[in-house]
Amino acid sequence: MQADTVIHNVTVVTHDRTFMGGVAIRDGKITALAERPDELPVAKEAIDGRGRHLIPGLVDAHMHLHYPANGLDENIRSETASSAAGGVTTLIHLLLAPDGLLRRAHEFVEVYEKNALVDLNMTAAIFSTDDVTAIPDLIRFGMPAVKFLIPYRGGEALEGMPGINDGIIYLGMRKIAELAAAGHPVFARVHTENVEIFEARKQEFLKRKEQDFQWGDVRDKICEIDSLAHCIHLSAQLKCPLYVVHMTVGEGPAMVAKARGEGVDVIAETCPQYLVLTKNEPYGRILGKVNPPLRDRWDNEQLWEGLANGSVSVVGSDHAPCKKVHKKEFWSAHVGMAAVETMLPVMLSEGVARGRLSLQKVVEVCCHNPARIYGLAPRKGTIAVGSDADLVLVDLEKKVTVDHRKLHTSADYCVYDGWVMTGWPVATWLRGTRIMDEGAITARPGLGRWLAADLAPRGRPS
Repeated sequence: MQADTVIHNVTVVTHDRTFMGGVAIRDGKITALAERPDELPVAKEAIDGRGRHLIPGLVDAHMHLHYPANGLDENIRSETASSAAGGVTTLIHLLLAPDGLLRRAHEFVEVYEKNALVDLNMTAAIFSTDDVTAIPDLIRFGMPAVKFLIPYRGGEALEGMPGINDGIIYLGMRKIAELAAAGHPVFARVHTENVEIFEARKQEFLKRKEQDFQWGDVRDKICEIDSLAHCIHLSAQLKCPLYVVHMTVGEGPAMVAKARGEGVDVIAETCPQYLVLTKNEPYGRILGKVNPPLRDRWDNEQLWEGLANGSVSVVGSDHAPCKKVHKKEFWSAHVGMAAVETMLPVMLSEGVARGRLSLQKVVEVCCHNPARIYGLAPRKGTIAVGSDADLVLVDLEKKVTVDHRKLHTSADYCVYDGWVMTGWPVATWLRGTRIMDEGAITARPGLGRWLAADLAPRGRPS
């Protein structure tokens, strides 16, 4: 049977296999893999990969499409274009809707599918007992998880985040545990920072005459370590599967590994910025202000080691496309940075090119694991017959000097400006349609689709 597209003369890389050959695509699906060109079917379009590497489209497990809260349509168009340019073909967006989660989920998907260039799944933030009651409905809708934004309360409360306490966390984790016990592969996502410790430290730093400190000094790692230990304890007691988002502290991988060794069902995620940036660089004070904060070089290296040894399972971007206007003054500056378009380049340049990770391991933590954990495998996250033809052609030798003016995000700065990256995505396909070619977006908004997670009862992946 004739294929729509054949991509040949490439090194195909999945999480467990690397081979020289090619793939065939028909009706948006991968229909054949072959090591010899004559084993591939005839196609309407044949693409010579010129010996470069073909990997699955990335599944970004940590995305904020509507933060800061600009026009939603515009945000979706710009940030999914940024995703496509960075080789990310599926996003896991966080829904913030303290006034009716299920209704807002339907509304968000309707707007998303009119404007997006890549596919979507979501999780939802839990703020109230009504939200806890809605968790089974969210699971039926296709969300594999809910999230507890632990530190955003009191003086740290943000728009759309009214704050939670341990009672809400307990009730929500207990509900997730009940669903998991019935075999549904669902879990609780936690942002682990102790806000009370932070508030005490903040008051001390506010009294200082000299403003010679960084955000990571005020919001010290003890905030994260304490909350991480607390959440692991709750997970163990309630038997609630736990997913730790954006881990920053070097102590974290060992804490997760120890807990897993004791039978606790816990998975950790980190982000590229926590692997390569530090709090003491020029960008660290305001433009690099994120929660949790940037740390030190030792923490970077421990997180790389955690990825290499499997104690950290996922890399997500935590993309939150702030602009300079949102970051004018240290204390009032918005937290967050644009990160989705540079996620794969950072992993290639600072991971693969420097020998920290193999390309197979990058595929594992950026594609295979998030797709599997979030209930999207084998449709997403791999290159296999029957899977969606979400593909990224990568040039491991290409050197690019990062310039925010050439990126597709609405953000008007990039913390990597001036960095020379070795390794860059040069083409992206979503379900067989080329959506990026040599940095240019080649598809129209409206291609992206909502993907309900497969949450039928079964054993949860480790």
